[in-house]
Amino acid sequence: MGVKPAIKTAETRLFIESGERSWLKDARFTARDIANETIGLKHQGYSRSEIQREVDRDDFLRNNKCAVVGKALNAWDSYQSLLEWWYDQDDPHEGKPSPPATDKKGAYPLVMAHEEGYILDWNDDASRVDFRISPKPYKKVKGHLRGRPKDILLIRKSLSEEDWSLGQAELLYRDSVYYLHVAVKTEFVVPEPEDADTLVGVDINERNVALTALDRKSMDTLGTLVLDYGSVKAERQRYHTITKRCQEHGQNSIHHTVGDREERYTEWVLHRMARAVVEFAGQFSTPVIVFEDLSGIRKAMEYGTYLNRRLHKLPFHKFEKFVSYKSTWEEIPVDSVESYYNSKTCSCCGERGYREGRRVRCTNAACDVQQDHADRNASVNIAWRAWAKHTGIEVGEENYRTRKTQPSVRKVSLSGSGRVSRPSSSRSLVEQGVLHTG
Repeated sequence: MGVKPAIKTAETRLFIESGERSWLKDARFTARDIANETIGLKHQGYSRSEIQREVDRDDFLRNNKCAVVGKALNAWDSYQSLLEWWYDQDDPHEGKPSPPATDKKGAYPLVMAHEEGYILDWNDDASRVDFRISPKPYKKVKGHLRGRPKDILLIRKSLSEEDWSLGQAELLYRDSVYYLHVAVKTEFVVPEPEDADTLVGVDINERNVALTALDRKSMDTLGTLVLDYGSVKAERQRYHTITKRCQEHGQNSIHHTVGDREERYTEWVLHRMARAVVEFAGQFSTPVIVFEDLSGIRKAMEYGTYLNRRLHKLPFHKFEKFVSYKSTWEEIPVDSVESYYNSKTCSCCGERGYREGRRVRCTNAACDVQQDHADRNASVNIAWRAWAKHTGIEVGEENYRTRKTQPSVRKVSLSGSGRVSRPSSSRSLVEQGVLHTG
């Protein structure tokens, strides 16, 4: 067992009872200016302490300024990591990342620390959470929060229980309504991967995320699910075409605008998939979620400029990160195994086969499974590799036949519509694609 910290965001609306709404607006725009100035100074080589002094504002709370600077510097660090990856690519003119910047016409989230920029209290008489926000020195905006019962419950726990706490909050404005996104912190005891009763193998590629749950003792298939997120590939290609054509006509500034839209859409889909993966795993007894170890995979994939751009931009690491922190909240451990030939190796006999599109064919004449969905086949092998890793058995020494035949796989498409900032529940997606066998 291991104790792991976990952070979850409670999304609530503000019901303002006193104070001026204009103070909140001014503070959000000041936060935007501070964030832009922070990025500019960091680009010039200023240190964090130097930036803090340069961006100081008399009409802006100092603690809020520090939080906004921290958020901007985190964006800069992410940009630097992406830039380092870009310099390692063969084609130095393809898709160079742009430095982070905020929309100069819009606002920026007002980032605040608890008990400094904002304060929350539980009101016993009204059974609600009251807030006090300090957008400017000596100016307070007060009221109470409205939101989903589960989000209000998280905040109430953080106010009343010692092992729960409140972190930073972000004030946002959308459709004439103010929202407060509050980070709720706690710790969970997460089982060790070796103690899991169910091994959930996860295979992610350009179009699908395939899941298969195996019983650790019998190695029987308990459930299988394939999530199709091909819309991300299509959107990436569309935005790439738009950017390239605009740049050909000298409209270079479009790169940031289009890139931001692409990133928001991709993250929306990835969050939905991550929730579906965690909910799928949570149906089984003490599960562990197992990924392929894809470190160094981008250097290993060299297929030419077009395919490299497509494959190198796949959000493998971001997806695993989303799954990891969501699974920690559900007390589900995450593990990783080697990724060699998982999609080509037969999941029933271990023979090395070959792929035909989305199918894998087994070359063993004695095997009962002559073909299977390649991605689901890979997810079975990933789960089995986890069993071999935890048991201390070398791959190839054991026959890891799980069934004479695997259950038929059903695919669930993750195609969205409407506002990308309000994804629907993923539970129905999980229920549509899970096949239990007994």
